[in-house]
Amino acid sequence: MRIGIDIESGERPFQELIRGVFKSIQNNSDIQYIIIGNSKKIKNSFPEIENFKNIEIIHADEIIYMHEKPVYAIHKKKNCTVNIGIKLIKKNLIDVFFSPGNTGATVVSSVLNLGMIDGIKKPAMGTFFPRIGGGETLIIDIGVNPEAKVENLYHNAILGIIYYNLIWEKSNPSVGLLNMGGEFEKGSLLLKKAFTVMSNIPNFIGNVEGYNVFNGSVDIVVCDGFTGNSILKIAEAMKKFFIDTLKNVFSDNKTKSKIRNMMSYSFSLFGFYNEKKKVLTDKILPKYFGAAPVLGIKGLVMVGHGACTAIELINAIEFSKILFKKNYIDEMKNNAKKLLKKD
Repeated sequence: MRIGIDIESGERPFQELIRGVFKSIQNNSDIQYIIIGNSKKIKNSFPEIENFKNIEIIHADEIIYMHEKPVYAIHKKKNCTVNIGIKLIKKNLIDVFFSPGNTGATVVSSVLNLGMIDGIKKPAMGTFFPRIGGGETLIIDIGVNPEAKVENLYHNAILGIIYYNLIWEKSNPSVGLLNMGGEFEKGSLLLKKAFTVMSNIPNFIGNVEGYNVFNGSVDIVVCDGFTGNSILKIAEAMKKFFIDTLKNVFSDNKTKSKIRNMMSYSFSLFGFYNEKKKVLTDKILPKYFGAAPVLGIKGLVMVGHGACTAIELINAIEFSKILFKKNYIDEMKNNAKKLLKKD
């Protein structure tokens, strides 16, 4: 697998992602890493990088920052890291492109340079949430299309079915439309129309509410990008709030005293506490895999978190390997054609 990595566009210093590449190489000698960024800065900071046979540096003069308008920036900054990476996919010089930068710019460049899968009008992104009793619920879209039309919501469902099946190998995942109630007459005119159109999907279970994301009653929750992104951001904030609360509860003087007293009986108790705390906090974290693919385009483009760490980059590379080995693009193309033809 050949993966292009934009190391400049994220919110963290580029050195963080280079360190992630170095760690990833230790377990992936068969991967070719194409690092996209300012070559002079990279070589000055990491002179040893030229000793790695499976690392190539491609120079980029420009970066699209988080505050910039995607369409304008993509056309103005022709030699930016995102445009270079996407065009490398188009020329078949890399198999995967990863960027932790401006999501809108990455999506716009992907659509303009790679094009859409036949039958799908707009791309989408989804993320997995852990649920009660195990398993994962996919929310789609999480920010690509804030003002989705009925057709876009329907296509989100199609993309979600293919993606869910590819990851979890469940051929008929259930699909629900996020609404303010389970009844058909609930919600806006847009959602009522979407309900009617999505009823053609055999595994469509109707309207679902926010709690259904976590209770295991549905595999895929379809919504517009504004709503999905809001859910994702709230979940991330709640995770931080929960962890901070947990720390505060166990760090007050009375609790510390009790823990010390218990430790006098068994030192293993403290280790048990730390282990269970990690399990607990891991379970409330949305399953992001370090990145998420832009669904619906003709190329494997992975978007990472803006504050992507070295560990998250490693996770993104591992996830990219899974998708690459599963023939992600061919699966998306072929199955979209089949599902859209049925309807």
